[in-house]
Amino acid sequence: MSFRRRPRESDVPAIADRADVYLERFNDALARSADEPGWLLERRKRAMERFLQLGIPSLKHEEYKYTDLSALADGRLLFATPPGGADALPSYAAGGASNLATGTGPQVLGRVPHGARVQSLAEALRAEPDLVQRHLGTIAAYDDHALCAVNTAFFSDATVITAERGAVLDEPIQLVFGDGPQGSLPRVLIVAGRNSSVQVVETYAGSGAYWRNAVTEIHAEENARVDHYRAQVESLDAYHTGRLQASQQRDSYVSSFSISFGATVARNDIGTRLNGSGCECSLDGLYAVRGDQLVDHHTSIDHAMPHCNSHQLYKGVLDDRAKGVFNGKIFVRPDAQKTDAVQSNKNLLLSDESEVNTKPQLEIDANDVRCTHGATIGQLDSEAAFYLQSRGIGADRARNLLTYAFAADALERIKVAPLREHFESLLLNRFASQES
Repeated sequence: MSFRRRPRESDVPAIADRADVYLERFNDALARSADEPGWLLERRKRAMERFLQLGIPSLKHEEYKYTDLSALADGRLLFATPPGGADALPSYAAGGASNLATGTGPQVLGRVPHGARVQSLAEALRAEPDLVQRHLGTIAAYDDHALCAVNTAFFSDATVITAERGAVLDEPIQLVFGDGPQGSLPRVLIVAGRNSSVQVVETYAGSGAYWRNAVTEIHAEENARVDHYRAQVESLDAYHTGRLQASQQRDSYVSSFSISFGATVARNDIGTRLNGSGCECSLDGLYAVRGDQLVDHHTSIDHAMPHCNSHQLYKGVLDDRAKGVFNGKIFVRPDAQKTDAVQSNKNLLLSDESEVNTKPQLEIDANDVRCTHGATIGQLDSEAAFYLQSRGIGADRARNLLTYAFAADALERIKVAPLREHFESLLLNRFASQES
């Protein structure tokens, strides 16, 4: 089985001169996937075809004009250097949860809550092939998303989490992606059955220089609830690109909390589509970067039906020469009357050289809605810092307390206690300045 497509002269130059690398790897991937069902092989081929047309996004692309991914164009960091990271896992991921599935294919440690299934791709294809075919590769579209196309073409395994109808899971399921076969191209599918409730925590950690390109798809049935947490604490020499896309049915609730502390360059695309009336979603996040790190969040909420609510709060703390990007889009379709949507991005700059580019957006085609958005960029309150120091608190401690206070309302949205406590502690100590 061989894939022979060559890029046309009209294709993106950034990929044309590197196509042989990707094509060779793709034919190897097809050979390893020969026993997969025909529909999955066809989706892989279509994704590869689309990637060759799109290429790795460059600074000339409007959606990537602040985020330089040119180091990823030849695929070297994706294919040649699998991430390490067993010793890089934060404490909550190393042993703080009873339900732990490693990123090497869902080897579950501890008890999976009653009413849930955590399976590898091969297991899920045997046990519930129709469910996998219906959702895998259909929620996170790759037609206009080159990085998603790369993952769809090349991922070697997937973690499939299913919450049975009516199951209310009392403990979170935790996925840890470090080294191993899924290390560079994690793929996760979460399907929440009608009236079910599930919490999932994904942690990405590693050591060395590598590119991790992850995709997670969520399907929430009627009246289902999915709380998803994504903790990115990659190596500071790594590139991290991630896509989270949800599809919601009537009266469902999906929350996403994105934590970005690691990687030299991180790009997170997070979105959901509200396909039924009465849906609600919350897309929240906290990013804290320093040195020369860059973190980029692009969010999208698509209100397709009436009587739906959405909430967004992204907060960023930046020091040294770090850069942040936030682009949030809310679409309100003509049928989506009685929409209530709130979007906010707030940033705290701890140095004169740090920088944020923020662009909240609304696109409204309905007339009976309530939608608000806003963004702020500021520095620490010098009067508040002086007040704390006048009460005997050192300058370093005062700075940390004010930084924590800025981020506290975002951290309070994390309902998984070990996860919240870990990042509370990390934030309190992350931006400590040297006292004179």
